Amino acid sequence: MKSSRVRHAGMHPASAFDVANIHFSAICDPTLHLVMQADGAFDLSAMEKAVEAAGTMAPILSSHYGEADDRGYWQCSMGEKPAFSVHDISPGIDPNHLPLVSIDPFAGPQMDVRLCRSAEAGEGRGDVLIISAHHGAMDANGLFQAAALCADAYRRVCAGKPPVFQGPSWEPRGTDAISAQFTAEELDAVYERESAFVDNWSFPCRDGPCGPLVWDSCMTGADEVTALRVAGKAAGVTLNDRIMAAWFCALVQVCGDRYAAAPRLDIFGAMDLRRYLPAPPSRSISNLSVAYGLSLSPSCCQGMRTALPAVSRAMREMKDGNFGLGSMVLYERLYAGGVGAVKAFMAGLGKECRLTGEKNPFLSNVGAIPSPAAAFQHGENGTPLQVTKAYLTSREVYPPGIGGYVSTYRGEMTVSIPSCADAHDPQKIRALAEAMRVYLIEEISLR
Repeated sequence: MKSSRVRHAGMHPASAFDVANIHFSAICDPTLHLVMQADGAFDLSAMEKAVEAAGTMAPILSSHYGEADDRGYWQCSMGEKPAFSVHDISPGIDPNHLPLVSIDPFAGPQMDVRLCRSAEAGEGRGDVLIISAHHGAMDANGLFQAAALCADAYRRVCAGKPPVFQGPSWEPRGTDAISAQFTAEELDAVYERESAFVDNWSFPCRDGPCGPLVWDSCMTGADEVTALRVAGKAAGVTLNDRIMAAWFCALVQVCGDRYAAAPRLDIFGAMDLRRYLPAPPSRSISNLSVAYGLSLSPSCCQGMRTALPAVSRAMREMKDGNFGLGSMVLYERLYAGGVGAVKAFMAGLGKECRLTGEKNPFLSNVGAIPSPAAAFQHGENGTPLQVTKAYLTSREVYPPGIGGYVSTYRGEMTVSIPSCADAHDPQKIRALAEAMRVYLIEEISLR
């Protein structure tokens, strides 16, 4: 009998994070989307060549996921490439209703690029580029790096150069370099602390199928974001503290008296474990983001004057305890039992959420979208082109529950809230987005 290593030659091992995010589909669809609004038309031929080139240079983008011997792996065969398609969008279409793909990681590829073009010409009618990826292959940071690879290749094609500028590269995937920074005792301690969070509430939703996926959003201008950073620095709070506090307050406001008597309510945030690497890679298309829990009393979330100090204190305490590493330990220990153990765990979480109707709200602040991710520069017929707006969203919606994504591009902050058209009340989603915007810019003094 051949050894497993020989049988699976050419198969690249998936990490515990990869496998966990693949089977997170038992709870919801973990496909991420980077949406970019341009001020003109992209060169379609150059974009198609660039997408194919990106898949050649970073094979994970062209791969499919598979499982054998209770382990996960990635494989890319000759001829496979990321998906690219062009979509005509009707005049006057709501930009929150653009077509978002749902990626099947088992079928692949892991990246899908959709170019949406309006039939109407004129002011504000530039193309919308949506670069999508499955969370099993990469997190938001990895998606930004994949977009930057596409943009690099696109500029080269427009300049008459070969689009491929590096050889195929399979990166090491996993968290060994992070785990090596800590003792087993330190990892055990943070795991015990972070495993205490449970689902104890949910955003209102209706029973039944999700229906079409839509998303709502609110935006905070660059000048306002700068002012918030300055005010926060003076008061000793971070912009992320303010974002999480505003999310808490907006949720409590829209839910009304539903959870007023609850002693504590938990929400989940997300963080990038690259912060624990001694030398983070410059372009890493991989999975290194995890969820963390934040617990507050609803009584302190009636406004930012009380919510922001509470969130700031809680975040400082968590940072002192190497927060986020608990989820890393969980994923690694689960996967030590094989794919079956990961799959059973995620299926159990999904079943429990559906039975109890509770799933803690989630907010991911991915920070600034790096300029290289949107640096396409050239338009159709050689005209200059700029991406004027960009933000991250997802198909990662429940019910039960709700999630939001915060991203910043050219100083402007966008909060995107995906939802199910048939299961969520659109008026409540709009109220949530509007409340989030109001709380974010609320002027308060913490002195």
